[in-house]
Amino acid sequence: MSGRSGTGELPVEATSFVGRKEEVRQVRRLLQGSRLVTVTGGAGIGKSRVAVEAASGVRRAFSDGVRFVELAGVSDPGHLEEAVAQALDLADPSDRPDVEALADHLRDRQTLLLLDTCEHLVDACARLAQTLLESSPELRILATSRQSLGVPGEHIVALAPMPLPGPRAVESVAVLARCDSVALFLERVTAVDPDYALTAENAAQVAEICARLDGIPLAIELVAVRMRTLPIGRILGLLDDRLWLLSGLTAGRRHPTVGATVEWSHELCTDDERLLWSRLPVFVSTFDAAAAEGVCADGALPAERILPALLGLVDKSIVIPVRRGEGTVYRLLDIIREYGAARLLESGEREWLRRRHLRHYLELAHRGRAAGPEADQVELWGRIRRDWPNIRAALDLCAEDPAEHETGLNMASTLWYLWIACGMLREGHHHLERLLARCPPGTESWSWATLILAYIAIARGHLGEARLLLERCRRRSPSGGDMVRLLQLKLSGTLAVIEGDLRGGEARLRAVVDRLGPGARLPEVFLPSMVELGLSLIWRGETAASREVFLRCRRLCEEQGNVWARAYADYGLGLVAMAEGDAERAASYARDSLQVKRHFSDAMAIVLCLELLAAAAVDRGEPARAGRLLSAARTGWRDKGLRDYPLMVEDSARCTELVRRSLSRRDFDQAAREGAALGLEGAIAYALGEEGAAGGAAVRRDSGWAPLTRREREVAELVAEGLTNRQIAHRLMVVQRTVDSHVEHILAKLGFSARTQVAAWATRRRRGSSAAPENA
Repeated sequence: MSGRSGTGELPVEATSFVGRKEEVRQVRRLLQGSRLVTVTGGAGIGKSRVAVEAASGVRRAFSDGVRFVELAGVSDPGHLEEAVAQALDLADPSDRPDVEALADHLRDRQTLLLLDTCEHLVDACARLAQTLLESSPELRILATSRQSLGVPGEHIVALAPMPLPGPRAVESVAVLARCDSVALFLERVTAVDPDYALTAENAAQVAEICARLDGIPLAIELVAVRMRTLPIGRILGLLDDRLWLLSGLTAGRRHPTVGATVEWSHELCTDDERLLWSRLPVFVSTFDAAAAEGVCADGALPAERILPALLGLVDKSIVIPVRRGEGTVYRLLDIIREYGAARLLESGEREWLRRRHLRHYLELAHRGRAAGPEADQVELWGRIRRDWPNIRAALDLCAEDPAEHETGLNMASTLWYLWIACGMLREGHHHLERLLARCPPGTESWSWATLILAYIAIARGHLGEARLLLERCRRRSPSGGDMVRLLQLKLSGTLAVIEGDLRGGEARLRAVVDRLGPGARLPEVFLPSMVELGLSLIWRGETAASREVFLRCRRLCEEQGNVWARAYADYGLGLVAMAEGDAERAASYARDSLQVKRHFSDAMAIVLCLELLAAAAVDRGEPARAGRLLSAARTGWRDKGLRDYPLMVEDSARCTELVRRSLSRRDFDQAAREGAALGLEGAIAYALGEEGAAGGAAVRRDSGWAPLTRREREVAELVAEGLTNRQIAHRLMVVQRTVDSHVEHILAKLGFSARTQVAAWATRRRRGSSAAPENA
């Protein structure tokens, strides 16, 4: 959701972008009419920076945003779709393959995906790009890779080294400073030495350095930062020696100058910096300073020396700082990671370091589970979700190593909140099922993991699987284990409520609540039990008893700092308020709950809040608004693959019938189309009255054109002008196949069979666009 910063956002680096203006303009021009643009070039040539700069400049053209997918740390092609889903903040609990979920999510969205560092996954990236582009006509993909993807229709921007100063450029300081390679060198030098300036005296030496480095940005940056400690003449002398000596030793697809400069930079680092450099590749994604200290410190490199070494590597452009809303994280360029990883293999520390990495993220998982009043649960769980690539690497190690199977099982169970509360149900199911298959039954950790897997199965609507897991746990769990039995009792109560046995479910849930008490050590058992008990009571008409349970739950949540469960208690109090005839209070509780749930990926809770707000809108005499919210909720329910439960379906059906009676057939259908066009993010903004948000504004601005996207509206208007598909393609600077796809989508969405119907419909909408729309 939009409330979590960092997921899929374009990286904001501390250093400014210099040069490459023409290349950036070329990428932007191509993105206007091309579905797939790939920036290619060798290591260190600046592919990622050019792509990010270009994407930043066109973000306004994509109403659904630009999403950055970092692939450098994704070694398994099977994790590609998962990485894209995380960047899109897409939590899909259904059984569909990942690629289908991505295609459905992107189908009608104007999104730019930036797939960064594709060369080690080029075949998988090519397949995914082709599939998504075929199914999502509004999608654009910008990729960076050392080689092209080879997808039909791909446009390639091949980056050459930066321009070098001409033979006469040194005669004019002003002319020399305008050369891109020199400008980059000077910008990086002044970052470490603000008093440095290009003069007639040093012009020839600066030009010579850029020429020796072949205009390769990474090489220039690595050398420029040395100007803080070495005079320029000394640097030239060292370059003469090192480039000659090392140019023949570099291998693979590296430019020899890049490999030699990286090697040279490594030799000029301090001992601590070299040791840290070799250890940082254990992180498969970004990391913060605390993670570097927790994983990389030992007797040879104590924790108190990690931060100085890390900042030293930042100063030398080895490590790249990236600003996030909550602070600074760090990343390694691909070639820097490769070099450090090779050193790590040589050192023999790789397996020891992977276990340190595992222990660090296991501890982080435990902190998330135990988040109390002193912790910001939203921030902590959001951080853990952003650290998912590193957490996944830790779980993969546990699955590979028999000595760590039990650790992995405990870690996967501990991460229940990531699976349940943060919407990563499929990932949790995969890792728990894989680890359970490797661990013998009969231990308490096996029992607990089996029950968490049952918890996930219930959340996914797989009730039969959940029953089988509960029975397996009952038969094969060791004696004792009160906490295991209480979670088993809680889950059986949940199943009973979902299946309509409200009294039986209440009895089990109440027994759990009474046994655990307010000082519960198991918030994942106690608080959800209270919420489900309150829901069962309200569905049975026991309003006063339900209110008492929800108020008690809310007080305990505030004492424990559990905002996730508190938001469910607020939703329950909203249901109580509706039952008591107080629609305003119900809407207030629902909005409070929605404000919190938008920061997680708890799709079911979001949809339920939208439906409660719809019920309140009907009661307040706003049936069109209620229709939009209901339609958005049901569309979100289907898009997320959520399973229908009878009691929830009945509530939704009653509200829908009230809206239908209050509106004409035409107005009801119009509200339904508008709500479906909002998308879940837009529906949240609309429900919360965020006037500046795209979703809320879209209803007022384009309500007459729903359910068409903005680009489909453009196409429909051009059809109304009498243009052929070929002429429309020329006008919009796209290929005709894209327009053909748009027209097919328009016909399907509007239920038409001919272009003349589209033309007439668009003409009527255009004539009515100046009329004052209904107050949304």
